[in-house]
Amino acid sequence: GFDRVYGQERSISVLQSALTRDRVSSAYLFVGPPGVGKNLTAIEFVKALNCEGRDGNGCDECAPCRLIDSGEFPDLYAPDKQGRRIVKGNSGERGKNTLVNIISRLHYPAVMGRAKVMLLDPADALTPEAGNMLLKTLEEPPRNTHFVLITTLESSVLPTIVSRCQRLRFPPLPPAEVSRFLVAQRDIPEDLAERLAAASEGSIARALDLNAGKVLEQRLEIVDFLLALPQNDVSRRVAASLRTLSDLVGKEREVVERVGTIATMLSRDLLSASSGLASETLLFNERASAIHSLARSWGRQGALAFATQVREFARGLRHNENPKHLLYFLGNEMAELSAHGASPASRSTHA
Repeated sequence: GFDRVYGQERSISVLQSALTRDRVSSAYLFVGPPGVGKNLTAIEFVKALNCEGRDGNGCDECAPCRLIDSGEFPDLYAPDKQGRRIVKGNSGERGKNTLVNIISRLHYPAVMGRAKVMLLDPADALTPEAGNMLLKTLEEPPRNTHFVLITTLESSVLPTIVSRCQRLRFPPLPPAEVSRFLVAQRDIPEDLAERLAAASEGSIARALDLNAGKVLEQRLEIVDFLLALPQNDVSRRVAASLRTLSDLVGKEREVVERVGTIATMLSRDLLSASSGLASETLLFNERASAIHSLARSWGRQGALAFATQVREFARGLRHNENPKHLLYFLGNEMAELSAHGASPASRSTHA
């Protein structure tokens, strides 16, 4: 049931209200970052629509619920992709889950359930031709048919399609919700779960990826590297530390990605320390003395400026900027903070 979804109570409340009042929209657009429960909510919604219990939630035990969980429910459709794109396809391609074939099937009665559902994840994978075909179907949806479109960015979906959907927003999860999931569902120790949650950017999927990749290994070595960056001769320190960390971790880019993850967590600790929180609350409480010392030196504004710099660092990695140059930038910005404090503009951008 919907209780399997963590931290998205608002969207679930909207769906359950529509289900219990029999006012379900023909099309929904789920919008939010990766790994926050959009797809799982969609699956639970399909179960609630078709569950034999009819109480606005899936029971997880009846035949429709079990088949939906196993991916074998005959009235749940998801078009195949060609590469990363969802294409219209040709009606003559028998046996294939092309968009044109699925839309044709939607005009027939449901095979087993009360409702037929098409799931499009991600909806921004639709080609223009496929999008136009879907739009025509949304304008005149077949009987007892619902569409769930999932995207990370609303603007990447045709505006005419968006206008035909009821939009539900799925925000990043609070760290406490991510940590609760990791402990309850993956049996991850609580202290590690809290660290993973802090670095997850509100995404359970990212937290699981971080854990699977053992990204938090060598975390103290990386924290020590970051805490030493504001000292003199940033370029020499970066080069030497990259060599050392590469021996421990592997490729240089992987090292820099780990540095970015640990820097996100360190920025949280510096903000906590600058607010006067106790050492026990820090993610890197093993380095509490050094973190409190740096927080006193920078002050609250400096800690906020560092958090902005870390976000710029992460943005640069996502845009495939030179990883070593990004480290030089971060080190120089930290050195500026140590020398002069946060500037009025907080130095939030770089060339």
